[in-house]
Amino acid sequence: MHRPLSLLTAVLVAVLPAVAACGSDTAEPTPTATPTSVAATPDTAQIDQVKAGSFVIGFRGAFPGLAAGRDDAAITAIFTETCAEIRAGDPEDEVLAALSDRLAAGGAEATDAETQAVYQMVAVMCSGR
Repeated sequence: MHRPLSLLTAVLVAVLPAVAACGSDTAEPTPTATPTSVAATPDTAQIDQVKAGSFVIGFRGAFPGLAAGRDDAAITAIFTETCAEIRAGDPEDEVLAALSDRLAAGGAEATDAETQAVYQMVAVMCSGR
């Protein structure tokens, strides 16, 4: 029952030090191809691609059922869209509702606990710059 949260904690412990090491203020982000499923806006364009890549790895490891049938671009879109809403200051309940819809779009429905765990994962990874 608590497996997703335990996995999330393990993933965050493993991934966040790498993300922090890669996200130094002196490094300029290298322009990369933007996922075609996400419209390029100032908020989504500024999201560090290393963090997005780390999210994809963490999401696949912690939520294999939700990741099934999704390519990396689709999982990156979950991260970038949710992160943009968090950075815009949208109310948490609205972000959670939108995230729940995004997670369901892959065919599998996320439980409330899984949605909350993914939200926390995104919030931690997209905080700061």
